[in-house]
Amino acid sequence: MFGFIKKLLPPGNEEFFALFEEAANNCTETAKLFCRACDEGISEATLEEARDLKHQSNTIAKSAFLKLNSTFITPIDREDIQSLANLLNRITRRIVRVCFKMHIYQIDSKTPNLKLQVANLMEAVDELVPIIKLLRNTSQVEEATTHNSRMKDLESKGDEILNQTLTKLFSHTLMPLDVMKFSEIHKDIESALDSCYEVSDEVLSVVLKHS
Repeated sequence: MFGFIKKLLPPGNEEFFALFEEAANNCTETAKLFCRACDEGISEATLEEARDLKHQSNTIAKSAFLKLNSTFITPIDREDIQSLANLLNRITRRIVRVCFKMHIYQIDSKTPNLKLQVANLMEAVDELVPIIKLLRNTSQVEEATTHNSRMKDLESKGDEILNQTLTKLFSHTLMPLDVMKFSEIHKDIESALDSCYEVSDEVLSVVLKHS
């Protein structure tokens, strides 16, 4: 009987929010690893570290879902918890996927457009932790709006870089296989960036609902 009543009581905000912050930090570590790999090359040690970060991300997401399934009253809406856990996990998984693809395809990370895209992604990932921390105090509407606007600018910049890159790829006399490989890498990086913006959008929506 006591266990059933305990489920009905609101959990401490720390339980869900700490998991989100842990996931955001994991995204940051994954992006840093990717940036280092682009500068120094992707080694087997890099890939092993990437696997570990992906595993950690999956574990954090699973913990959030298990906690959600065992809690009746949550600090924010259940669908928002599920969405944020999925999005944060997706960012790490997509960055790790790019690491492996670049290793498999033997992509030269020194190309100017790829450097620009990676730097832009790193800026977006750096926004994640301060954005996620806003969930602890949903009265910070102005700050959430500012972060969301900044993230939107980074997402728009990413779109521009991707469009310029694809235009160059298809206008040069590259082998079709090379065009396919480079296009896939650039699109995957943009996909990770898009997920960062989705996190920001989700947090702003939560803040607006609960402010």
